[in-house]
Amino acid sequence: MFDGPLKGVRVLALENAIAGPYGSMIMADLGAEVIKIEPPEGELSRSFAGPKKAGESFYFLSFNKNKKSIVLDLMTPSGKRAFFDLVKISDVVWNNFRPGVMERLGLGYETLKKINPTIIYCSVSGYGSSGPYMHKPSYEIIVQGISGMLSVTGEPGRPPVRPGVPIADMAASLFGVIGVLSALHRRNIRGEGEKVEVALLDICVSLMTYLISYYFCSGDIPSPQGTGHRGVAPYGVFRAKDGYVALGLSWPRIADAIGAPWLKDDPRFKEVEERVKNQEELKRIIEEHLSKKEVSYWVKVFEEHDVAGGPVNNVKETCEDPQVLHRKMILSLKKDSEEIKVVGNPVKMEGIDDSEFTPPPSLGEHTSYVLKELLGYSDEDIERMRGEMESRKEERIKHTRRQI
Repeated sequence: MFDGPLKGVRVLALENAIAGPYGSMIMADLGAEVIKIEPPEGELSRSFAGPKKAGESFYFLSFNKNKKSIVLDLMTPSGKRAFFDLVKISDVVWNNFRPGVMERLGLGYETLKKINPTIIYCSVSGYGSSGPYMHKPSYEIIVQGISGMLSVTGEPGRPPVRPGVPIADMAASLFGVIGVLSALHRRNIRGEGEKVEVALLDICVSLMTYLISYYFCSGDIPSPQGTGHRGVAPYGVFRAKDGYVALGLSWPRIADAIGAPWLKDDPRFKEVEERVKNQEELKRIIEEHLSKKEVSYWVKVFEEHDVAGGPVNNVKETCEDPQVLHRKMILSLKKDSEEIKVVGNPVKMEGIDDSEFTPPPSLGEHTSYVLKELLGYSDEDIERMRGEMESRKEERIKHTRRQI
C-alpha cells in the first residue's frame, strides 16, 4: 500500500453491502492494508442488480477500492485456522454482521482477543448487541423510520421520503472508523485492544440532534420542511428559469442580488423571526425574481454579491463540476484492462497518493498472495483448503440467504 497515515495497520474485513465496506474503504484510502474476507460465492453486493463494469456490480465498485480480496470458508477447519492466523498478525477485525453471527462462527471478540490481545474488534449492526431490538433484522430505511429521520424528510403534508443517499449505512461506517482510530490511539497508550460497537439506530438518533433538542425546548414535534429550515430564512432550494439553485444564509445580500432591495425594509422580512414566520411568501417573491434568468446567470450574480448559493446539479453535472474535478473526487482506475470511474478520497493529507489507488478486487484475487506471503502456507495447504471449501459447496449455498 501507499505511504498513507494508516500505513502499517492491517484490517480484516468481514462485510457486506454498504455499512461494512464503506468504512473499511475509508481506512484503505488512508493507507491501511484491508483484507476483505469473502465466502466462495462472494459478498452480497457483487450480486446486486444494475449496471456492471469489468464484471462487477456498480454497488461493489462503489465501496471496495484499495482492498485485497481473499476467499475463505469460515465453517471449515482450514478456513477458520487461516482466519485465526491472520488475526495474529492484524490490528483490526471489522464486521457488519447481525449480532451473534460472529459468535456462532466462533469468531467473537472474546475468542479473538485470546489469540491476539491487541486486536481491535469493530462491529457495525442495526441495533447493537443489547436491547429489545437486538436480534431484529435491520435495513437503513427501517432505522431511519424508528429514529424519526423519515418523519422530517420530504415536503410538508406529503408522505415521508427516504434520503437520496444511504445516510444511515454510510454514517455508521464513518462512526465505526472514528471508533477504530480512537481505539488504535488508546492501544498506543495501554498496549491493549478492545471492542468497538456502532449501531445504525444510535447513529441516526445522533444525526437528529438539533431536531430532538428543538422538540425538548419547544414541546412541538418537528415536521418536514422540504429544503427549508425551521430556524432561519431564506434557506433552501429555489426555482430559477431553467432549474434550481440552493441558497444558504446570506440575508440581506440575497435581496440585493436578485434586484429586490426593498425586501430588506419590509416588516415581514426585516428580522429573522418574521422571515421564518413568512418564509413561504418570501420564497414566492424570491422565485418570482429568479425565474427571469437561468441558473448559470444567478450563480455568477451570487458570487459577485458574496451570496452563499449554487446550482442543484444532477449526477452528470456533479461529475463534471470544476471544483469536484480539481479536488480529484472522481478517479479513473484500470481493472481488467477496463477503465472504471469511482469516487475519490475526501481526506486530503500528506502521504495519500491517489495515483497509487487500486481498483476494487476480483473475488479471491489476493488469496494466494495472503496465504503464501503473509502466512507462509504451502501449495499443499492451499489445495487442502480449496478441497474443504468445495466439499461444503451445496451445504453453504443452501444456508446462504441472499435477500436481494
